[in-house]
Amino acid sequence: MSEVTFYFDFSSPYGYLAAERMEAFESRVGVTVTWRPFMIGAAFKQTGQSPLLSQPIRGTYFRHDMERCARLQNTPFHIPENFPYAALVPTRAFYWLESRSPMLARKFAKDIYRGYFADGLDMANPENVFAAASRHSINVSEMRAAVENQRWKDHTRTVTEEAISLGAFGSPFFFYEDEPFFGNDRLEQLAQWISLRKETAGSQSD
Repeated sequence: MSEVTFYFDFSSPYGYLAAERMEAFESRVGVTVTWRPFMIGAAFKQTGQSPLLSQPIRGTYFRHDMERCARLQNTPFHIPENFPYAALVPTRAFYWLESRSPMLARKFAKDIYRGYFADGLDMANPENVFAAASRHSINVSEMRAAVENQRWKDHTRTVTEEAISLGAFGSPFFFYEDEPFFGNDRLEQLAQWISLRKETAGSQSD
């Protein structure tokens, strides 16, 4: 199967909406998706961006757009009180968990997202992150140690630097081969691009 890389930040509303569509996208398009949470704040520093809702005029529009997009894809959603937040703990926890079980790491990621954007839990509070882990029978003591382990701190930094070096300036950001796509609203275009690339590759092999 071909592979798509999915970069996202756990405090990103559009990243959440995209995450809710990933399984159906994989099945429909015939690709595997590699999940790569990163720290979007580092990208903002380099590009001079600020969180969407804090931007004059644009913030009002994007709040409405986030709610509309969620409603159109039938995904529970509201803007949390503590928005945005620096998602270091869930990001480090994800990579520790992925090293053991990629599929469980995905389930954990979706639970973190839903807890934040659907249930209004403050995911800046590590206890809410660990509570999500316990719902999946993940060893919480081991996760607590992992998020303070230099290995996962360094790994999170490395993935973030890699994402920025590739050109990921927001969330969600997708790469198929060397082709970049930004935004939950680009998933259909990404699917079309993959189909085109597969057709081109097939004709060249005939």
